[in-house]
Amino acid sequence: MKLKKNIRVYFDLAEISAVSRRYFIIGFFDGIITIAGMLIGAYLAGHNTPELVIPVGFATALALGISSSWGAFEAERVEQKALRLKREKSLLTRLDETIFDEAHSFATTFNSLVHGVSPILGASILILPYLFLPPFEALECSLVICAASLFALGFAMGKMAKERAFLNGIRMLILGLLVLFLVLILNPGHLI
Repeated sequence: MKLKKNIRVYFDLAEISAVSRRYFIIGFFDGIITIAGMLIGAYLAGHNTPELVIPVGFATALALGISSSWGAFEAERVEQKALRLKREKSLLTRLDETIFDEAHSFATTFNSLVHGVSPILGASILILPYLFLPPFEALECSLVICAASLFALGFAMGKMAKERAFLNGIRMLILGLLVLFLVLILNPGHLI
């Protein structure tokens, strides 16, 4: 029970909720767009097969997740230290070995894990159809899941910001489709 209480305090002291929400949104979007781009590239290259997509997709998802987690850990370590130093200056005292210090350490670890797991989740949901469907149907299903996920992500963001959720969903969907259109147009597979 004490751990649960401490975690709540950590979330407040280190401003974890807003940062972890941002990291989740960024990571999930990156995972979806990265794998959707990979799927489009595999299709254009004539290699839209489960034998290629599944291992390459999961390797890409893991690399993206590990990279995101590591990058977030380093960024959070610096940001949390800066926040702690700002508090120390305001309070005119050192915060080493206090609940503030614990909160900042917890925030660094928690936020980096969120940023590492979210692209893996986003990527994995697009790879799963290749486990059950023929290649072209799996591609179609993955692209529908991609579009639905982008809309849902934007919708949820709109709800959190108390904005027009439906319009935010459409905006995120259009942004994602624009990125994928650019991947389609700029892909060197057209030249091969």
